[in-house]
Amino acid sequence: MHFTYQTIALAALTVSTIAQPAKHAHQHLHRRDLADLLDKRIDWNDPSLYKGVDWSKVDYSGDAGAANKPAPAPAPAPAPSPKVVAQAEPPQNKKPAVAAASAKAPVATQEKDTTTTSAGTGTGKRGLAYNSSSPALSIFTPYHEVTWAYNWDSASDTSLPSNLQFVPTLFSTAPDHLAHWPAHVKSATAGGGTKYIMAFNEPDQPAPQADMAPADAAAAYKQYVQPYCTGAVKCGSPSVSNGAGIHPATGRAMGLGWLNEFLALCTGCTVDFVPVHWYGCTNNCAIGDDVAAFQKQVGEAVRAVGGKKVWVTEFATLEVGNGVGFLERVLPWLDGQGGVERYAYFMAVEGSLVQGGGVSGLGKEYASG
Repeated sequence: MHFTYQTIALAALTVSTIAQPAKHAHQHLHRRDLADLLDKRIDWNDPSLYKGVDWSKVDYSGDAGAANKPAPAPAPAPAPSPKVVAQAEPPQNKKPAVAAASAKAPVATQEKDTTTTSAGTGTGKRGLAYNSSSPALSIFTPYHEVTWAYNWDSASDTSLPSNLQFVPTLFSTAPDHLAHWPAHVKSATAGGGTKYIMAFNEPDQPAPQADMAPADAAAAYKQYVQPYCTGAVKCGSPSVSNGAGIHPATGRAMGLGWLNEFLALCTGCTVDFVPVHWYGCTNNCAIGDDVAAFQKQVGEAVRAVGGKKVWVTEFATLEVGNGVGFLERVLPWLDGQGGVERYAYFMAVEGSLVQGGGVSGLGKEYASG
């Protein structure tokens, strides 16, 4: 299928209007509200309009007559999305303190009667990705499979129930993140607090993600993260998208390619676990296709990190209506993978794991299935 930039942008806006996007809590400088996006005049140069696009099928010449040309085969996809095969990501917004950026594709949801869902596997791997638009996470208290939470920031902006362990994240090396990082880590890890911290969010992607070269990220990790890697506190590498190849905007590798460079350059670094992200396709994919792609991506991540544990800190199928079926198949698989230590479905907001202020059918499947 042939796409031009304006076609892609219109499609992105149309999909966003049909399914209300969850606000992505990549906490600080993130996506503007969809309402704000629609209230403003459309800027066709706004990169937010093209999130989730398969760039291997884009005609950069703008020649609509090329519509019938066969699209080149997409490159394999790792975790965030700096690739010519760009990952599809859900809508995002950051704290209002820093510039906002883009709306993403909607997260696929599906309601289901889960009054008789299974009791889960008891692995305690499941977590909640949340932000300021999430309801009180106490709605998940009855679900004992869910044991931890994070919000892309170094401090929780809400009171978490005692059964959820908060995991601080140093989103990037922007001054506003660095200013509070030491105090927040000290507070979160004090006493019987968290035993985990995570480094930069999707540095393989352009701003408003962390947008860092592997060498710069390695230097920053040594300076800002390594001092806390005491053994009592486990440290996570930067999280990467499921992008593949070279990002056309940054000229840097995406996904696992970026991660491999970082690990090679971060000599002397303590990296206890590796967070990765994955989003499914938006081209009417069957559930089985997304399941296979997800398992392939996670398996490649486990093999790439040389015995370190993998955390899948963002993942979702983006095909509307496939959510429950997708989770029914991947949750038992994730729980059975020794190389996967934790994971968090995207995300605890209305339209995804939450509906009407309570746990949605999709959320019940995730939390108890």
